[in-house]
Amino acid sequence: MTVMQLVEQSPAAQVAAIEKGLPSHVLHRLVSLVGLSQKALLDALGLAPRTITHRVHRSQRFSATESERLLRVIRIQKLAREVFSTDAAVAEWLTAKDDALGKRTPLGMLATDVGAAQVTNLLQTMIHGVPL
Repeated sequence: MTVMQLVEQSPAAQVAAIEKGLPSHVLHRLVSLVGLSQKALLDALGLAPRTITHRVHRSQRFSATESERLLRVIRIQKLAREVFSTDAAVAEWLTAKDDALGKRTPLGMLATDVGAAQVTNLLQTMIHGVPL
């Protein structure tokens, strides 16, 4: 199972994967998926670039905190793909400041669980055509 398929698994399976730590090769796939630089992605998620680079070079698993933040991006990207027609459009939306998010970027909100919930709610309103 790929990490992209993990978001379709049960919450218990996702928690188990987070606790185990996502494999470091996930980062390269995620960077290409969201169409951002690795630095931009790590900065937005509040992850230390040197630590992450160290893990990737040694093929180590990410910590639970790192894994959870990376998995949030994957879940949001998948949900946003239901709204936007291309991965490029999703990447553009992720990095654009949004009034509904207090003029913050959706990607920047994904560093915390509360912020991710706000982004999810925003996407759900877009999917269902509910005005903000």
